[in-house]
Amino acid sequence: MVRTADHAARRAQIVGAVKRLMLEVGLSHITIAGVAQSADISVGLVQHYYSSKEELLLDTYRTVCEDVLARVDAAVVRAERRHERIEQMLLDALDQFLPLTKKRADEVQLVHAFAGAALENAALQPGYRAALAEHQARAERALENGKLCGEVDPSTDSRAEAYALLALTDGLAARLLVQKSRAQQSWARAALAREAARLFPGECRRHGA
Repeated sequence: MVRTADHAARRAQIVGAVKRLMLEVGLSHITIAGVAQSADISVGLVQHYYSSKEELLLDTYRTVCEDVLARVDAAVVRAERRHERIEQMLLDALDQFLPLTKKRADEVQLVHAFAGAALENAALQPGYRAALAEHQARAERALENGKLCGEVDPSTDSRAEAYALLALTDGLAARLLVQKSRAQQSWARAALAREAARLFPGECRRHGA
């Protein structure tokens, strides 16, 4: 058990170094040697855990995605405890993808850097597609749950609407990386709220909301 914990801690140390370097010098300038230096460990130790730069970048991207989804899950749990509408649960979840704090801004920057790299490196594409598929499935599930409780019209195409809603969220997140005044943050949230209101026009039969 201790050995497993040690391995997890070492991987976290290496991934943390990758994140720092991606923000400092950009993904294209990352090397195994640079990661080792930033993590204050040997090149050999990095290579013990990661056989290639691609494997290292994929694990870093996976870690970022897991951190975001952990916050999404926590936000949904809080909303459920308040007996919120599914509409609000979805908005709370999407809010976690907007760069409204330093931590989230770093995450969005890392995600966009990885997306760009995946366009040029086929080895990174499966990991990127898997994350997109997970987000799509979650958004679709929210819409389907909305149908069950009466908030969403049964004729709504959940797949198409989830895709469009996530694309809107991604676009707003990208803009907020460089246009991040309080007004612009408010506009971004309002845009998502308007779209959610369109998709969830009904009353929730479960909570009488």
